[in-house]
Amino acid sequence: MARETRQFQAEVKEILDLMVHSLYSHREIFLRELISNASDALDKMRFEELQHPEWGGSEEEKHIRLIANPSEKTLTIIDNGIGMTHEEVLKNIGTIAHSGTKEFIKHAKEVKDRPDLIGQFGVGFYSSFMVADRVTVSTCKAGTDTGTFWESTGDGSFSVEERTRPEGVGTTVTLHLKPFTDDDSVEDFTDEHVLRRIVKKYSDFIAWPILMMVSREEDELDAEGNPVEGKTKTVSEDETLNSRKAIWLRSPQDVTDDEYSEFYKHVAHDWTEPLERIHYRAEGSQEFTALMFVPGTVPFDYNYRESKWGLSLYVNRVFIMDHCEDLVPTYLRFLRGVIDSSDLSLNVSREILQKDRQVQAIKKAVASKVLKHLGTWLSERRETYEKFWTNFGPTLKEGVPNDFSNKEKIEELLLFRSSAQEGWTTLPEYVKRMKKDQKEIYFITGESVKQLESSPYLERLKVKGFEVLYGIDTVDEWVMQSISKFQDKHLRSITKEGLELDSEDEKKSKEEELKSKEQEFKDLLETIKTAVEPHVKEVKISTRLVDSPVCLVSGAYDPSSRMERLMESMGQAVPKAKRIMEINPSHPVFGKMKTLSTETQKQWAEILYNQALITEGSPLEDPIKFSKQIAQLMTQVQS
Repeated sequence: MARETRQFQAEVKEILDLMVHSLYSHREIFLRELISNASDALDKMRFEELQHPEWGGSEEEKHIRLIANPSEKTLTIIDNGIGMTHEEVLKNIGTIAHSGTKEFIKHAKEVKDRPDLIGQFGVGFYSSFMVADRVTVSTCKAGTDTGTFWESTGDGSFSVEERTRPEGVGTTVTLHLKPFTDDDSVEDFTDEHVLRRIVKKYSDFIAWPILMMVSREEDELDAEGNPVEGKTKTVSEDETLNSRKAIWLRSPQDVTDDEYSEFYKHVAHDWTEPLERIHYRAEGSQEFTALMFVPGTVPFDYNYRESKWGLSLYVNRVFIMDHCEDLVPTYLRFLRGVIDSSDLSLNVSREILQKDRQVQAIKKAVASKVLKHLGTWLSERRETYEKFWTNFGPTLKEGVPNDFSNKEKIEELLLFRSSAQEGWTTLPEYVKRMKKDQKEIYFITGESVKQLESSPYLERLKVKGFEVLYGIDTVDEWVMQSISKFQDKHLRSITKEGLELDSEDEKKSKEEELKSKEQEFKDLLETIKTAVEPHVKEVKISTRLVDSPVCLVSGAYDPSSRMERLMESMGQAVPKAKRIMEINPSHPVFGKMKTLSTETQKQWAEILYNQALITEGSPLEDPIKFSKQIAQLMTQVQS
């Protein structure tokens, strides 16, 4: 067949332009694509040999070979896989609409034992033109003895002709590399060390050996086998560049703890031991293998805004991308590891995942599996779970307001500090300890357990023997608002209005006493309200205070004071909600206040308001004025 020149399909010209100018962020990815295509061809060859016993199998072990020629500035990728016919070359390299791999998968679906296939041949191939100004392909299809030679400079056309492939069945791709420059973004792809690094990074777990002939110097030996002083010789030998150890595809029973540990350190760039691992294979409509680890320590940059997270994505052992956020919900971003999918859809660049059902299915399955494992650790290995919680509990909590489908599962996994005991407790454990006359699950949020333990908001609950959960993580403000009810028990913030601690009988017995107190302190309540009216919408008798004189309470639907402070710290302007000021009429300070002048009562009211701000952890609006008022009050004390 005479040599003929053809034009690329219009879409191919666009692809070539993208490849060369903007599509890939790293030029080195071209080698990943070509190795992937070679591995794909070898997979198909292995499968076809089962269907064609007359071929007798390959005499040579299946492999991929890299040949770098620095003097000629060429890089050659050779495989002894299935090869292509003349028509397949035109379909796979001349157009986008057809793909050898796609056609084979379509056919192989009818066969019970189809091979694992990698990628789409014909698309990633064009990435060669990012680094080469001329590319040639020499190929011969298994079962034939007719070869095809393809060549292009990426200028919109290509030539093709019938030409015998000396090596026989397989494919040889030769890149005539563009001139090497001092630009830091362009590497010398004929350099042995560069090739070894790229293969290790992207194709280390390819099933087939990736070979490269390397040269080394060794001593010459005399007749007796002893080194001859001052004489060396150059020895060339094949080196396998990839480890071929895809441990995530092995049965967990066949992988040792040391192997898991070594792989974790490789994939997580962490020299400490992982806390736990999750290794399983999902089968059915969506097939993938997952090997995930929970780190034993919090990474130093974990809470940085620019910190990267997500699992490494492979497609049939071929590395696609690091930090794949699309496959993991944000509240599981502490996970490190690998997802290897056999049929995941990818876009043309192979760097950005399509937002399709397959991706969402994997993400959903990963979340479900991880939450199930966490539940097992909590029930069967409490100490391990508490170590996990200490490091990553605040992150897991984010799933409550953000993942409605798994909200109840996550609620079962939450741990809290509590007023009733040392250590951690869960919501189910809290409910089991609830008193018979307790109506709701009580909680309070703050900066630390120590601060909350002495909070005046707890005083009446301690008297009643009611347990209070402490929320000391920043995210707790959002989390607790999202849990309106747990096991038919409403959650109630003890810093908000509407806190009912007494039974109906108790309320009736105290009703007359409360009315009496309201009447007794009516004038003082009005004076206090006048003094603090810019900040407070109501002043009332408290039923929650025992020892403290005063506290500030948020409205039932108003943000808490801590929520306001958190929003302000994030640069978000939040309208200040007026608070409710509750006073403890049994405290001696109010008996004293009744005997003072109206002006002095107002001064004391301001002092009490500021004390309440300090108690709840809020800043004073005018700390200098408050200091002067305290100093003045101290000078009035009679000896």
